[in-house]
Amino acid sequence: QGSVAHVRTLPAAAGWTWLREALALYWRQPFAFTALVILYTMVLMLVSNVPVLGLPIAALLVPFGTVGMTLAGKVSDKGGMPLPSLLLDGFSAGPQRTALLRLGFVHASMVLALVLVATALAIDDLRNWKVSEGQLDPASVSQNIPWDALTVSVLLYTPVLMLTWFSPQLVAWHRQPLAKAMFFSFFACWRNKGPFLVLGLVLTSLSLGVGYLSTELLRAIGLSPQLASMLLAPVAMVMTSIGYATQYPIYRAVIEPRPDEAAAPPSPESTPAPP
Repeated sequence: QGSVAHVRTLPAAAGWTWLREALALYWRQPFAFTALVILYTMVLMLVSNVPVLGLPIAALLVPFGTVGMTLAGKVSDKGGMPLPSLLLDGFSAGPQRTALLRLGFVHASMVLALVLVATALAIDDLRNWKVSEGQLDPASVSQNIPWDALTVSVLLYTPVLMLTWFSPQLVAWHRQPLAKAMFFSFFACWRNKGPFLVLGLVLTSLSLGVGYLSTELLRAIGLSPQLASMLLAPVAMVMTSIGYATQYPIYRAVIEPRPDEAAAPPSPESTPAPP
């Protein structure tokens, strides 16, 4: 897709724009997009449940999934249908497969290191969780939530997410070396922390609001909690799909080279790519 000349630095309001564009992409193919997200999340969940090797393998597959979900948004933007085969695009024979595998190994290593740190911090609280009749006792869990471990996990995973947000597309589509792509990704996320913060806050508020309204509506019509939770699952999946649909608008706005940028000098709002 051509070399990346520079990273575009956008105002905080761009977060709203990304969400609007994601909603537009999603509603063009809502069923196909949701099915794609369900397939992707189910594969990750099933793989991660494999003893010992499951979590590393799932973390290794994430860069391939990022490329597939970004490509799904691009296909939907051009009027096509995002088919499940897009998730396998990164596995096609070629230099992108090797590059994504290397990135996957790096991502898996960082995730495993994070899990080890979080587990070490949470071990005392987890020991106080009680099992009654084969199930965790909710009271013991609520009284021993490992807040320190959760806080540290969020703080540590944020730079991991920044390093790997754009790097799958950069190594697969723009042939950047792994180290440069990860640095470039971190640099792009940092320069656009305002839009990312706005997008995260709006998505979180929207998800909580939709979930609350759906719960109250189901309670008002007299459904049991068990049935209500079953009916809330599709709502949660739609919100998750919209979140994944932001991948392409973000990539397009910040990274993707535009035809007129090949000959034009960088604009004042743009930042030169790191060497």
